[in-house]
Amino acid sequence: MPASRPFRWLLLLAGGFAVAGGPLAARAASDAPSSAPASSTPAPKWDIFRFVDELPETIGDLLPHDQPSGAVRLYLRPRYGDLIRRDYLRVPAGVRLQVTDNLAVTTELQSYFTHGLGDSAGYGLSGLLLGARCEHVLPALNQGGFSVGVNYTSPLSRPPQDLTDGHRHLLPYIAATRPLLARWKLLGYASFGADFLEHTAMPAHFGQNELHANSLVATGGAAREWSRFRVALTATLASTAFVSDERRQVFSLQPEVVLPLRPATATTQVLLTLSGHAVWGPGGQELGLSSSVRIESLLAGKHR
Repeated sequence: MPASRPFRWLLLLAGGFAVAGGPLAARAASDAPSSAPASSTPAPKWDIFRFVDELPETIGDLLPHDQPSGAVRLYLRPRYGDLIRRDYLRVPAGVRLQVTDNLAVTTELQSYFTHGLGDSAGYGLSGLLLGARCEHVLPALNQGGFSVGVNYTSPLSRPPQDLTDGHRHLLPYIAATRPLLARWKLLGYASFGADFLEHTAMPAHFGQNELHANSLVATGGAAREWSRFRVALTATLASTAFVSDERRQVFSLQPEVVLPLRPATATTQVLLTLSGHAVWGPGGQELGLSSSVRIESLLAGKHR
């Protein structure tokens, strides 16, 4: 696909999200019944930030949340798809601390070990992630949220070659959410950031459509909440054109379905994510399916 087509498409998506967010929210309010019988029970208010907590981590880790100061969450994200495709199982584990009402920090260790269904690959730590996110920096966006943050990742030890690209990554970003149609529980989200690479002593190893230089990344999408599952569709455009000597772009579409396996009020949440992806880039077109499980436990703080 020519680079200009997805670039224009994503710009239109982002512009439509910004322009249409207000009118769509107003339309949702105007579509609500103007009166109701005195004996009827009001519909429960949609908890947008609880919904954000349940979104796939590729989206939810950037968006603003609404946790009280002092809240501590421990999470595990085993990649069970590795049982089929790899000789080892990846198990990222981390902790997220809500330092203040508007500041959250994250530390994650990425580990792996041989699962016994293939060749021996050993075990160890493959990577480190450190993150900080300032949330709700624009209080005027009272129907959604706005966050500014930065993540830093680095390979550790000497893991199997396909577990790391051999680079450190500095990833600053801004992100926002806004309800598009509240009565349908339809949420829009967008982010814009950068990916700055730094070589390590490890050999470089990039995937088929991974960019080999600094890049800018724009993301936009929408997610809807149903009673038993959640659905999200995300479009992403990454380009090296403005921050490196290369002129390469990668465009992707990622539909995802999230199945909560425990009640929303439970202290420990278990979320199964089924996702697909279609990618167009310098290496050609890619299509694929994947699955993951996310386990999150609230160790301190009050569950909303």
